[in-house]
Amino acid sequence: MASQHPGGLSEDTCSTGSGQQLMCYCPDPRALLETALRHRRIFQEAAPFPHLAIDGLFPENVLLGILDELPSRDADHWTRWGSGSRVQEPGDSAKMGISGEARWGPVTRNFMLQLNSALFLQFLTVLSGGAPHSLVGDPSFRGGGLHSTGSGGRLLVHSDTERHPLGAPFCQKLNIIVYLNRDWPEAYGGHLELWSRDGSQCVTRIAPLFNRTVIFESGTNTFHGHPRPLTCPPSRYRYSLAAYYYCINRPTDENYTRFQTQVGWIHDEASEVPGETKGTR
Repeated sequence: MASQHPGGLSEDTCSTGSGQQLMCYCPDPRALLETALRHRRIFQEAAPFPHLAIDGLFPENVLLGILDELPSRDADHWTRWGSGSRVQEPGDSAKMGISGEARWGPVTRNFMLQLNSALFLQFLTVLSGGAPHSLVGDPSFRGGGLHSTGSGGRLLVHSDTERHPLGAPFCQKLNIIVYLNRDWPEAYGGHLELWSRDGSQCVTRIAPLFNRTVIFESGTNTFHGHPRPLTCPPSRYRYSLAAYYYCINRPTDENYTRFQTQVGWIHDEASEVPGETKGTR
């Protein structure tokens, strides 16, 4: 697991429309570039597909500010997304999300907008080995933003559908997940699983710890999820932030075979039974 001292990535205060002061994430260009150069080989050579898990990438105070403004799970802001299972799940355990910028708190909004900034797109491009200016963000954060899953909840293994609101030729290329879970013991579960390209087995598991960021390539054959039900207490939730990045008219390769218009869920009897994770495509 890579580590990054947050000192090179600055934090500051800025005013909102109402004139209040808040903690902001202000990316340091040099620190981001150095981080990308230091970790790009790890990212590009990782199995089962390109990915990187890095700790401390962002200022801790900013992420704590995001936690402080999280809406309660019973607020109208949340949309129920579920696990992808064909079996109905209890409402309090289901995966939920808030993608709309207007429904985020001001610290969250600033942070997410910085993830779409030219500086951060350059960081991702260097890390992933892409051509300059080949990545674009989605200012609507469709399917991204705040994610939350309760005790007993999960997300079945899948490959992502194309999400950009304008559709083709915007092809999803990279995903970023920033975890917000303080004091999260191993026993609580919720590990992100990265599976083999044929969808037959888990290759890598990553614990969803506070200020741990996972960046990975998205494609028709990049299967991922957290299929094991969470075992945290009912009072705890697995929180994360997500954003997605796109390229134009993406060429096919071993991770990407076509423009995918539906989620590529892995479904079978085992994956539908809580506690079981093995599935076949």
